[in-house]
Amino acid sequence: MKAFSCNNESVKGGMDMDAGKREIELIRLLGKADRPLRLDAVAASLNVSEKTIRRDLRRLNHALKDTECSIVLQKGACSLQGPSRERLASLLEARLDIPETQSERVCWLAGFFLMNETASVPDLAARLYVSESTIKNDIHLVKEDLDGFGLSLVRFGQGLRLEGGEEQIRSCLLHLIRSGKISPDFGLQAMQQRRIHELVEDALDAENLALSEAGIANLFLHVQVALFRLQKGMALSCAHAAPRQFLQPATRLADDLKHAVQIELPDGEIENLAWHMAAQKRSLSFRFDAQTSQSLDKAVQKSLVEVDHLYGTGLRQDSVLIDGLVAHLSVALVRLKRGMVIENPILDDIRRQYPYAMELAQILSVRLQSLFGCMFPLTEVGYLAVHIGGSLFRGRYGKDRRKKVALVCTTGMGTSLLLLAKINDIFREQLDLTGTFTMRQATTLRPRDADLILSTVQLPSEVSLPWIHISPLLAEQDIRSIQRFIQTDGEPVPIRALFQPSLFFDHLPPMSRQEVLDVLSNRLWREGFVDETARDSFWQREQLGTTEIGNLLAVPHCMAGTVVRPAIAVAVLEKPIVWEYGMVQVVLMIAVSKEFLKKENGFFLRLYQRLNTTMKIKEFINTRHLDLLMDAFNEEDIL
Repeated sequence: MKAFSCNNESVKGGMDMDAGKREIELIRLLGKADRPLRLDAVAASLNVSEKTIRRDLRRLNHALKDTECSIVLQKGACSLQGPSRERLASLLEARLDIPETQSERVCWLAGFFLMNETASVPDLAARLYVSESTIKNDIHLVKEDLDGFGLSLVRFGQGLRLEGGEEQIRSCLLHLIRSGKISPDFGLQAMQQRRIHELVEDALDAENLALSEAGIANLFLHVQVALFRLQKGMALSCAHAAPRQFLQPATRLADDLKHAVQIELPDGEIENLAWHMAAQKRSLSFRFDAQTSQSLDKAVQKSLVEVDHLYGTGLRQDSVLIDGLVAHLSVALVRLKRGMVIENPILDDIRRQYPYAMELAQILSVRLQSLFGCMFPLTEVGYLAVHIGGSLFRGRYGKDRRKKVALVCTTGMGTSLLLLAKINDIFREQLDLTGTFTMRQATTLRPRDADLILSTVQLPSEVSLPWIHISPLLAEQDIRSIQRFIQTDGEPVPIRALFQPSLFFDHLPPMSRQEVLDVLSNRLWREGFVDETARDSFWQREQLGTTEIGNLLAVPHCMAGTVVRPAIAVAVLEKPIVWEYGMVQVVLMIAVSKEFLKKENGFFLRLYQRLNTTMKIKEFINTRHLDLLMDAFNEEDIL
């Protein structure tokens, strides 16, 4: 499961957009009024029902809890009661932080337990204005997400509390803050925050450590979290000696913080400060010992085996890739376990130019996360994609690589030898014959064994590799079929032919990401393009990593099951929705076989290039004509 998949707006401002604007306007109306306002008049002015206004007023009154002020409802009218209505209105606007959707509540609840001690289900239900059963369902999801960080919620007295290591708690907290999913209050006044920021910059300047603005912001956030946790009596220890060149500025900063906020940083916290400075400077030189490196090597290989199983790739066979990943992860895991984040200045280029490598890297990161208990942010996934992209280029993606061919011939040894000799004579420079196989053996062949099967008999549906039926004597027609496969990397199918009017939704109402995928995948299934397993795998694939590629576009695809006929289902939403990292309004659901995906013949890259240059997505959104989308591809764009 993708951890904390709520939208990118912080929970503090994460209520329904229309409700949030309406309540702010309601506050302003109440703040300006010198007498009670009639509810029906307020409802009419805000274009909602009186029932909605009453619900909004209850929410606003909850925001006034623990103050001397309130909103009074009496005889169909309402008024704001307090010492200063203007000050009260400002207070309310600042305290409207109640999440609306389940995904927002999950992030809010996670943030609450990370920042607080304990809470009971009834108390949480009262805080969020939902039922206890709703809170229980939300907490189940919170537990799943926290598990990815090695954290858990356990019973404590009449309530629940967070349990886990201090490193894991801070890592989770930093992840939620950096991704914009929570915006916690660390109890620091604005003047204190400015002073701490100045001290961070001064400590770096004193040692001539030039960090980027993002690096300074990351370090500043780490300091705030550290001070907050220290106030709660929770300090970090440090298992590894910090980089020596960063200990002096870290010690200086700790001394300055002690005088500024009267909080003393113990040695473990100072060493962690040094680690964070090193991470932002990208100068970590730490490496695991031999035994740990060996364990890391095994973990990488295990993860790659799972990626190969899902996509039919041969990454596990690339020793250069494994060595590169082990070397990279020996440093990256130190950063990640300490909640350190570094920039990736080429991330956008990686996502745009190597979408397939990025996709495989996302799957790999999920597997590594389950093994090491630390979240991989998108910046780190991008670095994994660079290693995988190199492997793809070294492997079957070199244009001069000969294709591996398996032969199935049931007409006798003599005919088989003649056929082998003839194929070898004609296609010596293009094909690598791996041997002859029986029909039964053909069903067990996998992408690592062969790219193509040449068979003198019809093969059963259990055969997963592409195959061509040929004559035992290899007729001219057979030769042309093989040549066409070599030239096109398979049977050519124009991309334009994949778009079908019956698979086009030109005005899909706003809904969640999963609901969009359900609508499109069910249509593909009902129209007979995919089987049930493939239909269900679209969402399974999305849970492993987002399929958005920027420019308001997402390209989900299946990862299992049978694609009866390749197709692309298209949806244009009435309004953009939050996908995971950004907004999406156009969804192209790709229904092609897993065997095709593993070839990585540039399909996703061509798709992005055509939609980003030949026509703009916004033009398609404005016209909502399927022909405009199809015209983005020419006759040379084939599967």
